Amino acid sequence: MSDGLLSCAHCDSQPRFIANRFEAVIVCTGCGMSTPPQSLDAGRDQAFAILSGIWNTRVRPRPTEQHELAAIVRKELSSSDLGMVLALIARNEDNWDIRGPLFAAMAEKLLQPEPLLQELVPAESLLKDASRYRKLMRRAKVIQIDGRPWIHIEPIDALPATISEELFGGTIVLEEFLARILDCTDENGSPIAPALWKPPSRP
Repeated sequence: MSDGLLSCAHCDSQPRFIANRFEAVIVCTGCGMSTPPQSLDAGRDQAFAILSGIWNTRVRPRPTEQHELAAIVRKELSSSDLGMVLALIARNEDNWDIRGPLFAAMAEKLLQPEPLLQELVPAESLLKDASRYRKLMRRAKVIQIDGRPWIHIEPIDALPATISEELFGGTIVLEEFLARILDCTDENGSPIAPALWKPPSRP
């Protein structure tokens, strides 16, 4: 429910009317600024009328309250929370000696690498995998066996990778060995590691 509500005066985002079983608030979807809670004893429509009057006539943000800071410091913060944290600092009017360390803790969390980014695969690995995939796709063909289509990948010489494994330490992981094979071949499947392997001489 947001009919008749003005955009947030702080960040110009859209507000929302949010209610639980006992009380309701109007909160900005951008910076998190909200009205004081209003009881639902007289019904949702009455609560909305009171809160919308407060929201639409507000000339300055509601001061930051201590319970807001305590709740936010305990949660994980990401770059998407930057606006909310800045709004809390801007709305704070007193207790700087007590709340200053809380603001500092929030800022430190915002500066730390985000957990999601830490789990992402490095760009270099993605590019290598993409190159290997292209090499396989260029050697793939559709063949017919007993009237059914099958995907056939032309054989790739694994000897360069075998020698490379002997020089740099063996591996028992098939995926790593296949990756080494593709790294030792060009786009056409020919060996590209002459220092490690030379094709056998033909009689």
